[in-house]
Amino acid sequence: MSTVKKFNRRDFLRASAVTAVGILAASCAQPTPEIIEKQVPVEKIVKETVVVEKQVPVEKVVKETVVVEKQVPVEKVVTATPEPVKFKEAPMLAELVKAGKLPPVEERLPENPLVVVPYESVGKYGGTWTMGVRTSPHYHAYEFVQYEQFLRLSMGGAEILPNLVEKWEDKDAKVFTLYLRKGIKFSDGSPFTADDILFWHEDIMSNKDLYSAYPSWLRVGAEVPTVEKLDDYTVRFSYGVTAPFFIRQIATPQHEAWRCAAYHKQFHAKYADKAALDKKVADRKFDSWSKLFLSEMDLNTSIGMPGLFAWDLEAYTSEGATYGRNPYYWKVDTEGNQLPYIDKIVTRMASDTASAQMMVFSGEVELEVFTPGQFPAETMVLKKNEKMGNYRVIDVPISEPNVFILGFNLNHKDPGLRAIFLDKRFRQAASLGIKREDIRQLVYLGQPVEIRQVVPLPRSPFYHEKAAKAFVDYDAAKANALLDEMGLTKKDAEGYRLRPDGTPLAITLEVMSQRDDFIDSLNIIANGWKDIGIKATVKPVDIALYNTRMEAGDLDAGVDYTGAGLYPLLNPNRYIANQVHTVWAPLWGLWYATKGKSGEEPPAEIKQQMDLYDKAVVSMDEAEQVKLWGQIMDIQAEQLWHLGICDRASVPMPTSLKFRNVPDKGWDIGWEGGNVGTCNPCQFWKAE
Repeated sequence: MSTVKKFNRRDFLRASAVTAVGILAASCAQPTPEIIEKQVPVEKIVKETVVVEKQVPVEKVVKETVVVEKQVPVEKVVTATPEPVKFKEAPMLAELVKAGKLPPVEERLPENPLVVVPYESVGKYGGTWTMGVRTSPHYHAYEFVQYEQFLRLSMGGAEILPNLVEKWEDKDAKVFTLYLRKGIKFSDGSPFTADDILFWHEDIMSNKDLYSAYPSWLRVGAEVPTVEKLDDYTVRFSYGVTAPFFIRQIATPQHEAWRCAAYHKQFHAKYADKAALDKKVADRKFDSWSKLFLSEMDLNTSIGMPGLFAWDLEAYTSEGATYGRNPYYWKVDTEGNQLPYIDKIVTRMASDTASAQMMVFSGEVELEVFTPGQFPAETMVLKKNEKMGNYRVIDVPISEPNVFILGFNLNHKDPGLRAIFLDKRFRQAASLGIKREDIRQLVYLGQPVEIRQVVPLPRSPFYHEKAAKAFVDYDAAKANALLDEMGLTKKDAEGYRLRPDGTPLAITLEVMSQRDDFIDSLNIIANGWKDIGIKATVKPVDIALYNTRMEAGDLDAGVDYTGAGLYPLLNPNRYIANQVHTVWAPLWGLWYATKGKSGEEPPAEIKQQMDLYDKAVVSMDEAEQVKLWGQIMDIQAEQLWHLGICDRASVPMPTSLKFRNVPDKGWDIGWEGGNVGTCNPCQFWKAE
């Protein structure tokens, strides 16, 4: 029998405890159990029988947890019995089977489907989940709902559970053997095997025509794993150094290490007929096979790409996207119903915050994912209209460390601006010139708990008080003194400072046009900088263009989301430059990711941070990790490579009263917690 172990902070930081789950799972001689996910009150031990089609008694054993007046994620271990299970399917799929257009459900499911316990009740098939979105038509569906990694996080992220991978082995935190769930199929019916993982590793991520560097989340420092196929359902990841966080990484949202090789090879120069591929490139109006390939493998926009998610992208425009159920989805509920319950997901773009909220008030949407409450914090308005709109507001804790990160482009192509930005006195002065309390009160209505720079949250063992409080208090006099000390004493007729070459010191603050709160905050910042002689203009641009310009090093300054608030070693790029997607130093990040083959060599202080990170990320000792991270933050406290504003306590999540099985607690919003995806959206359903 496998064991699912409850993780605490110390367990997580120590790889031996993290990977013990996989060792125990792989060492058992009995049939592989199913993991059933559900939250239950935990003031008692629960033991009951679940009957599948009244044929398969399944015993659920729930561990005892001592917690009072609180619900926590608790996992059930269910051992399969030899009796046959009669599976059921959505009516729309049954019609296709009847017409001979789809195999029977028993043939579409894997040998051992993953069983999910519905949060409240077994649901009913059918209906459309309408979701209002702001950032992009697809962003919320992929980032927060479509969550199928090798492993998965429990609600809140405390535990690591089987998923595509049924069990795993760990040898010295260097060699990881993963055993895939046999018989899983992509949404087009093709088998999911080790070949799809090797294709991703060898032909996509290791191909320099496609990516300049291997994904940072699977690197250990700059160390790239070796990936081997042991058989069709077994793969091995090996590192030359210890990889304490590997198991956690392959359970974290947005970390899919697979693509359907059978489908994507038609777009790959290594496999496709050259004439046929050239025609595809020309027909799609691309100038290279690599651009065509990247377009075809984009989970956000590629229509027709086989997936392993509960829903597949079917249509996409600037106004919204439509996702249809995957007939080969490999999860079932406790009564043998193939999931998901919901037929379709439809996203609708809202032009502004007011429009997004009106969708909620009028009952047009079932569940808003990270939308209306994320912007000028109209939480009170949302709650006031609950009864009228026939919805409830779930306050979901947020684990991101700050509302956003602001960075000057330290790799700027203009030598004059680069020299100014590289002087730490400028960054310190800019921080002192930010009226953070105004942003906290006017943009976020006082909701954030604390004003501070971008550092891990106080509840994290990696919190750093000195870096958190460095240069956060508004002080125009001190800021002006620092700028004068730099020699930026000359001003134009409007009182703005001039650069040493006599040209105006003017900065464009670029921001995603979809983020009202970022735009409003930057306008407050730009207005406040007038008092210290810095001229700044806020320029909203579409998020796709913004990211392209950021990674190319074309911004003057910009903002970004803040990533890991609890365990920064998992995703450090908001804190240090370790990849090209670093708003304040993309070329230094590229230099690190490619071991100096591309990008620009950074200064000594940045190299020191990189060296400290390289040591911390391979350490098996919690105290050593915290110590090394503290030294990284000591440098940040002085250099102030990037600026923060304040943190947030929670995000209001409006949910229709007709939308069922949505947990009202036990999960959070943030990169590490898994978002709503950890709630298994495949078991959400709509009541009449």
